[in-house]
Amino acid sequence: MEVFNYMKHTVEKISPSRVKLVVDVDKELWANAQEKAFKKTASKVNVPGFRPGKAPRKLIEERINQEAVWNEAIDDVLTPVFANVITEEKIQPMYRPQVNVTKLSKDELELVYTVVLLPEVTLGEYKGLKASKAAPKVTDDEVNKAIDDLLKDNAELVVTERPAQMGDTTLIDFDGYLADENGKLAPFDGGQANNYSLELGSHQFIPGFEEQLVGMKDGDKKEIKVTFPENYVKELAGKEATFKITMHEVKEKQIPELNDEAVKDLAIKDVATVDGLKDYEKKNLLAKKVQESENAFYNELVGEIVKNSTFVIDPAVIENEAHQMEENLKKQIESNGLTYEQYLEITGAKAEDLHKTYHLNAENNIKNFLVLHEIGVKENLTATDKDIDEEIKKMAEQYKMKEEEVRSIINKNLEDFRGQITDRKVREFIMSNAQKKEGATELKEEAPKAEKTEEKEASPEKTPVKKASAAGKKTAAKKAPAKKAEEK
Repeated sequence: MEVFNYMKHTVEKISPSRVKLVVDVDKELWANAQEKAFKKTASKVNVPGFRPGKAPRKLIEERINQEAVWNEAIDDVLTPVFANVITEEKIQPMYRPQVNVTKLSKDELELVYTVVLLPEVTLGEYKGLKASKAAPKVTDDEVNKAIDDLLKDNAELVVTERPAQMGDTTLIDFDGYLADENGKLAPFDGGQANNYSLELGSHQFIPGFEEQLVGMKDGDKKEIKVTFPENYVKELAGKEATFKITMHEVKEKQIPELNDEAVKDLAIKDVATVDGLKDYEKKNLLAKKVQESENAFYNELVGEIVKNSTFVIDPAVIENEAHQMEENLKKQIESNGLTYEQYLEITGAKAEDLHKTYHLNAENNIKNFLVLHEIGVKENLTATDKDIDEEIKKMAEQYKMKEEEVRSIINKNLEDFRGQITDRKVREFIMSNAQKKEGATELKEEAPKAEKTEEKEASPEKTPVKKASAAGKKTAAKKAPAKKAEEK
């Protein structure tokens, strides 16, 4: 990493857990970044009579948006500037900083980084700990169920002339109505759909809807009544609705008989017989259980390390983490076409109870992160360039790609990739220095490597030059009120 210690900057503590870094970016660095950005942008500009990027500079400048060049140049300096300043000031960030561009011209760039500081942790004992570790077993019944589910998933849907039964897939039109104050039926918003595919028994719609479609055939029309649950959205909760149904099609599942021919049709690599499929499913189930056992063992160990350690965490850091978790939930809810208030009505949850839960989860997450980070530092487990090279080589072999191609992809998020390897090394260190509690049974097969818990890297996120909101636009999914509101 190139060092710019001569770069002017100030550090202002704005709270116990936050500092503000005001950086006057070195003029030479800023000039070089602009030139690099200009060349990159110019290579895409077409000037009549010239090859792309080969026209006189003045002609290219007339066709280039200066703001686009500046944004490209800012992107290029954000991370190295931040990395050098926090190295010089010995600052350890908890998250990626917020960044504002406060001065911007051809000759000047001033960046303001708002940094949440890494809370303090004093590690307790983290070697030689004991935790439970079960030996997973797979029964014949579990194998048979897995195969049955696989065959059902590969069942063919075939049009039938018989009346619809539970398990069939139907194609329907429906129009929903509510009675007004005079008892007259009137359509309600979102209660209509045409050519809607519905599997009977899937519980996709509210209770009583799917059951009343049983017995209908292609071309049949029927009027049904259902009552919305009391915990439904306020506008519909507890109300009786009338739906006019037109049945267009009934399809039944034709589940293949279990034989060697059906197994071959599944097109599973190196599996061509019933016995081979049983072995395949048994290995998959065992691998899943072994992974779950490994994860439980690791999580218990991390919990013990947290108990043994002491922390100094600004409550604002925990509150910020909890707030972010709540915001993520709201985004998931909105993606399903509901508001947060409707979600609370449907689930019967209370906002204050959810906040308490997220606050507790946030505190646990932060403590877990802190002990793992500190162990990585103390035991010098940070991923080296050699580790990265070896991982790239493995990935190239696995995905049958050239190493240069893999490296090109990895380099776009190199620090995140380095963090993933570090996380894995910390996990392996903790587990290799632990013991099973007495009475736990040894695993009979080698466990696959556990999934890592990702650690956020401290590379900055830029606020655009024009301070435009970075939030993306959402398109709410249109839902029929007869359908259940899905919980995420």
